[in-house]
Amino acid sequence: MGTGTETTRLVIQLGDGGEPETFAHTCGANSFGVTLTNNLGENTVLDCDNPLDVPAVISRHLESQDTSATISGMVTTEAWPTWRTWADDGDAKNIKLFLDETAARNGGHWLLPAYLTSLELTKEGSGKVTFSATLSGGGQRTWVDAT
Repeated sequence: MGTGTETTRLVIQLGDGGEPETFAHTCGANSFGVTLTNNLGENTVLDCDNPLDVPAVISRHLESQDTSATISGMVTTEAWPTWRTWADDGDAKNIKLFLDETAARNGGHWLLPAYLTSLELTKEGSGKVTFSATLSGGGQRTWVDAT
């Protein structure tokens, strides 16, 4: 039985808002998560020929899609201004959810606007400061195949 080809190449990049927009990895980040959600609506449908004796069925349909992501790692002085500004401004920022593989290996990225919904800074004792951020999609995600 085959096991498939595994990848370790997931990263989330933040856009700088420029023209053209440049995307970069957050220095210090070392953990990434992506959640793609299909939100369903449903209707109860009665049998047209025998609505009282035949159980109704649930008909489901796609109502909306959502995207969320998490990033965490070490706080670096180089990356801190980007995160502080994003938290303070509350504006949407374009992000890439990047599966960094070749086209032959089904790589590419989702591109979407996102909001920083939470930013947590933590430190224990004399240890280093770490961060954890949650991003929520602010619009339609678009997949772009690797070239």
